[in-house]
This record gives sequence, structure tokens and C-alpha cells, in this order.
Amino acid sequence: MKNIRYITIVVLFLLMGCANDLTERNDNPNEPTSVPTPTLLINAQYRLVDDIRDEWFSGRMALLWSEYWTQSNYTDEDRYLYRENSNASAWKLIYTDLNDLKTIIDLNVSEDSKGTMSGYGKNENQIAVARILKSWTFLLLTETYGPIPYESYGNDDPTFQALKLKSGIINPVYADQKAIYYDILNELKEASKMIDESAIAFTQGDNIFHGNAGKWKRLANSLVLRAAMRIRGVDPEIANKAFQDAVTRGVMQSVDDDALFKGENNASNAAPFYKSFAVSNRTDFTMAKPFIDLLKGSVGPFNIVDPRLYFYAAPIGATAINNTGGKAISQGDYLPVASDELGSGIYIPENYEGMPYGLDSKSTGSIGYNNVSLPNAPMQATFGNPFMDYAEVCFLLSEFNDWDQTYYEKGVRASMVRWGVQEKDIKDYIDQLPPASQETVLTQKYIALYMQPYNAWAEYRRTGFPKTLIKPGEVTFVDAEGVIDENQKGKEYYFISLVNDVQDDLPRRVKFSNEEPLLNPQGYQSGVEGLSSSVTAKLVAKSFPIQRPVLSPHTYQTNPTTSSSGGQDLMSTKLWWELE
Repeated sequence: MKNIRYITIVVLFLLMGCANDLTERNDNPNEPTSVPTPTLLINAQYRLVDDIRDEWFSGRMALLWSEYWTQSNYTDEDRYLYRENSNASAWKLIYTDLNDLKTIIDLNVSEDSKGTMSGYGKNENQIAVARILKSWTFLLLTETYGPIPYESYGNDDPTFQALKLKSGIINPVYADQKAIYYDILNELKEASKMIDESAIAFTQGDNIFHGNAGKWKRLANSLVLRAAMRIRGVDPEIANKAFQDAVTRGVMQSVDDDALFKGENNASNAAPFYKSFAVSNRTDFTMAKPFIDLLKGSVGPFNIVDPRLYFYAAPIGATAINNTGGKAISQGDYLPVASDELGSGIYIPENYEGMPYGLDSKSTGSIGYNNVSLPNAPMQATFGNPFMDYAEVCFLLSEFNDWDQTYYEKGVRASMVRWGVQEKDIKDYIDQLPPASQETVLTQKYIALYMQPYNAWAEYRRTGFPKTLIKPGEVTFVDAEGVIDENQKGKEYYFISLVNDVQDDLPRRVKFSNEEPLLNPQGYQSGVEGLSSSVTAKLVAKSFPIQRPVLSPHTYQTNPTTSSSGGQDLMSTKLWWELE
């Protein structure tokens, strides 16, 4: 994969041309002028997972803020003070990955290359797959930052200026959030219609659906549901029509349609967190107490133990790294198998505990990572990172149909099947579930979105669920035993945000890369100005069923809350679709 990455960088350099003329490419007969599209596709799929779901952009940002994980050391990021260089690096890498996808389109459109590229799959199918993956990526970016440099295959909007180095645009403006969402809905629709299900999508290089064009079509339509639901609060008419049309065209039908990119069973191409824990020997990440308590049924609307607990998390004392020949999480030694009885042996709730969220590094160090649960299944080399799964589709359909009970149960079942829960345990759990409602459906969706942290974070900002998350200023741990300080038994510890303008809730966005004001000052300024539109969106309350829950009173706050306002590059500035 590292060699593929190098080839891609070479291609990007060729596309850029010399420094004196960015609109032309120097032809060199000794250099390749293109890379086969399957090579570009597998590289883009692999790198999107590795650049977005890695220990930095996910592990030290959204996985923490969604309170799935916390850190045993260096907890500044848990308290929202992320590392600027991590953000800047992710920004650059993700746009490089997008360039691979655009190159697939260009090679299948150009009269000079489309004939050759048709040997790797029907041209239109290859273009459609690239459009789908581009839409997935741009959706994540705009939900993370707000206005962003954006590019469209089917729309010549002059503000869509990203990925246009060949056209001489090296400083793209940031497109409007509303325009981006509307175009993504159209791109996914048109990509779905473009696909010929009777022909293969790619003959090779597709590690998600292995060339199955029908599954790519269903993914495109399913992603429409995600994007449409996100904006339903501010534009219900557009959202509802897009949602209904996508269902008519055909969405995911079972877990067999799950869009998963599975790592290989080797150190180089393994899933990102296997490389972090088992290869790089890191033990930074632990399960967060709010999430473990939700799975154990001690908080939240479900007063039952969730069997996914034993797949999501490892028992206390489990070994992250196998240096001594003993058991290691990375080898799957703590994952339940069919012969294991959940509720007995090591698989009892008492063996699972999360690290209190939002503590300072000294406190988490006193507790120790070996006294709480570490992540479990995601640390496997062959773990399948989802782009989207059938469970999410079911929860979206439940919400759209006024909290439908059947889709609610289907969503829970689909999630459990994907993680390997046995049928008996699935049935026992579903039989004890409280009925479908706004809270139960959205909380189950949060549980199912484990390891899709940017999606889960966006869902919280859209809906206010789950209610189990610890907010800044709230009590995060009551140390009845004196495990942090034996002289402080009974002491209450609070979650203290390290970001001045985020003092009473989760961050609303990530700030733009700190390199952008220097490298693209005009584009950056257009992005900052575009943030002002985030406070002008008006909710048509009667046409949208979601009501944000009332937040509990805060018990402690270090600084007065700074209200967000448009046109400011702050973590507290709300995006266009967020409800007031």
C-alpha cells in the first residue's frame, strides 16, 4: 500500500505540472501518464479508512467526543483541545484521497483513456462508484468543518473549485453548506441511476463490494437517506422527497449489503487500530465509562445488558499487546464465540468498566488503563471499517416512519449480526427492549454507530441524543473508593473543557486547518464568511418531529459560556442544519 501511495503522489505531481505553468503537464516518455483505475480505487478506499479512522483523526478527536473511547494518557483531546497538526494532516490527506477518485472519473471520461479503462469495468459504473465515494467523503468533511472546498461531477457551479489543479485553481473557495448538501443528494441520485447492475463495477481493486454493481447502487441510495435526514430540520420538503425517491430506487436490504472495508491479516495493511495497538504498541485508548454504562444498562433507556458489550470492549485486565506469548486482544482471544455463554465466565458485566470521561491526565493515569476495559473487536487486523451499514438504514427508516417498531428491531438485529452476536442472545435482548420512540431509536442508533464516530457526532448535533453523554461542567466521576487519591474518598470530579468557547455542550465543528490562512487565505476567508449562514437557518418546527432534549443543569463550570456566532472559525459555531 505504501508503494501505491507513492504512485498516487507521482500522478498528482504529473497532474499539477511544473511550477511555472499549472495548467499544462510536462510529458516524459519515461514516466507513466496514468495509473490503472483499480489501483486508484483500492488506494482511495484503503487511504480513506486509514486517514479518517486512524488513531489521530478519529482516535484523538471524534471517537473521544462521541464518548465511545477516552484516553489513559494525554487527555487534552478528550477535553476538546485537539492537536492542530493532526487536523491539518488529515485535511491534506483526505483531499489527496479525493483526487484519486476524481482521477478515476477523468480516465473514464477522456476519449484518450476510456477505451483502455473499460477493460477494468464498464466506464459508467466506474464513474458512479467514484461519485459515491466522493459524496461519502465530502459529506463527512462538510459535517466536520461546515463550508469546504468542494467538487462535483455533474454540477458546474463556479464555487465548486476543489480538485482543479489541472485547471489552474490552486486556491479554491469554500462552497456554501446548503449548496454542498443539495449537490451531494443529486450526485448520489445520478450515480445510482448511472449504474448498470448487469455489468461489473470493477474487475479488481474493490475491497468493499468486490465489483458488485447492485450493492454500489444500494449504497448510493442509502447514503441519500443519511444526507437527507441530516437536513430535514431546515428543509423538510427537499429532504423528504429525496428520502422517498431513494427508497423507491432501492436501499440496503440486509447485512449482506454492509459497505465494509476489511483490513488484511498483516502489519502493513491491517485495520488502523490494529496498527496502533499491536504494531505501534500503544495503550492510549480505553473504553469510556458513559458508553460502557449504557451497554450495561445502568444508564439510559435500556435496563438490560447489551450483548455487544462483549464485542465492543474487552474485560478488565485483557492484554493489548502479545509480547509474552499470552492472550492478546489483537488475536481475538477475548471475542465471544458460539460456544461461549454470555452472562457467565469472563462474559459478565462486572468484568467490564469504562474510564471516567473528561478527567485530566494525572487522574486517568492514577486509575490506569489495566484497570478498565480496552477496545476489543476494532483492534483485530481484519476488522471491517464501515462506510455505511444496513443497521443505520433501518434506524433511518424507523425515524422517517414516525419511530416504526419493525425497523427499530431490524436495526438492532442488523447491528448485532454484523458484530457476531449469536441469534439466541439477539432474541433475548430484543424481547426485553422498550418500545420504539425518539429516545430508544436514536440511542440504539448511537450504539450501532460505534466506530463510525463522525457520523455519531453529527447525529448528536442533529438530535441531542443520546442523553447519556457527559457535558462540560458536569460530574463525570464520584470517587467513592479513593482510586485516584486515597485521601479524597467521595470526591466528585468534573469534566472541564479546555476550549473557552465550548463550555456547556459538545463541539459543533472542527476549526479549519491552521495552514489554510497561510496557503489559501482567500479561500479560508470565504469559509469563515460562509459560517455565518449557519445561524440564519430557520427550523420549520411543525414539519419536523425531532425535538432536542432539555439538557440537565450543570453542576460546575470553569468559565462563562461563550455563545457561538456565525462568521467565526470556532468549535462552537453551529452548522447550517443544526437545530437551535
